[in-house]
Amino acid sequence: DHKDDGSPVTIADAASELIIIDGIKLLTPDIPIIAEELYEAGNAPDISQSEYFWLVDPLDGTKEFIKGSPSFVINIALIHNCTPVFGMVYVPVSDDLYYGGKALGVYLNDKPITTKPYDPQIGLMMIGRQGQKSLPQIQQALGDAHKITSFVTQGSSIKFCMVADGTAHFYPRFVPTYEWDTAAAHAMLLELDGDIVDFKTGKTLQYRKHNFLNGYVLTATNQILSLFPDLKIRA
Repeated sequence: DHKDDGSPVTIADAASELIIIDGIKLLTPDIPIIAEELYEAGNAPDISQSEYFWLVDPLDGTKEFIKGSPSFVINIALIHNCTPVFGMVYVPVSDDLYYGGKALGVYLNDKPITTKPYDPQIGLMMIGRQGQKSLPQIQQALGDAHKITSFVTQGSSIKFCMVADGTAHFYPRFVPTYEWDTAAAHAMLLELDGDIVDFKTGKTLQYRKHNFLNGYVLTATNQILSLFPDLKIRA
């Protein structure tokens, strides 16, 4: 089927969501859950008085899933007030699990991971979704001193995790996302001295927005974020 915005949705999205919600309720029955498909259907709990809440994307990368591509994931994040403090991103096809958060460390299949330091002699590794359309404007923003020498293409929110595990230095996204797309990886990046910032304001993404919608974002370590002088100072 298709949602109002034209994006596809399958029976797998709904089935996955029900399984995840049932599991979370067993663990934390008193913490409300914002899940993508239920939210789209108008069935979101009131979280205005909740210190904690869960964000669930039961199948991120539905277009990839429909095509038979392995690039789809499951995102689950715990939010404290407006900040993600725990996240997990599961890749069903490869059975890979990224997880971690505040004071927990960050892991891929039980092995600690970390971001990749930037060496100007080697250059920057950028990740994106399709093609390299944004490369010229990003290179212009960086200036001649910091060259993008490698570009990786990938689908779904696994791209955020590939900054966390050092596959790429940064990931600019010029298409809006929802909070359930970014929160799980954001929790891990914050633990690794990384961040996801709003391109327009330069500030760290906040969660619990009234429509859960994010603008254009830049995902990177703080070292890489410092290379973009046009980004406004983050709070």
